[in-house]
Amino acid sequence: MKQGVLSQMRCYEANFERLMWLIPGFQDMEGPVWSVGIDALELQLDILERGKYTATIALTHHFYHPGIIVSDPYMKIRLYTDARVAEVLSYQGHARLQLFQPYPVLNMANLQEKYRINRFLGEWLDYCIARGHRFADTSRCAKAQLDR
Repeated sequence: MKQGVLSQMRCYEANFERLMWLIPGFQDMEGPVWSVGIDALELQLDILERGKYTATIALTHHFYHPGIIVSDPYMKIRLYTDARVAEVLSYQGHARLQLFQPYPVLNMANLQEKYRINRFLGEWLDYCIARGHRFADTSRCAKAQLDR
């Protein structure tokens, strides 16, 4: 169990670092904003909530299918700016991944699911970085328009 907790914390720390690389001006940024990578796919960032030591963001990719826009994946992510960690709160609208659950509910299966989805976030962020996404380059980052 101790190894699992350490692995999770490393994952949360690495995801925070990836997110700060993607969003270098996060402290001053207002959303929603979007970035277009070399794959021509749009990555949208919404800042949902800010606190003194935390922030909640939503991150999604937009794929265009004939006649529809598909947002996949869609994640809500909590940033703990004082601890420099980030964790997934919900994925595709499913909010089963709450961190602070009563002890009987926070079981090994839940911890493993949280670890898998946070590891997926890291892989997705690596993909976005490799495709040239960054919310700092004003030529590729603009205010998202509501009618998109």
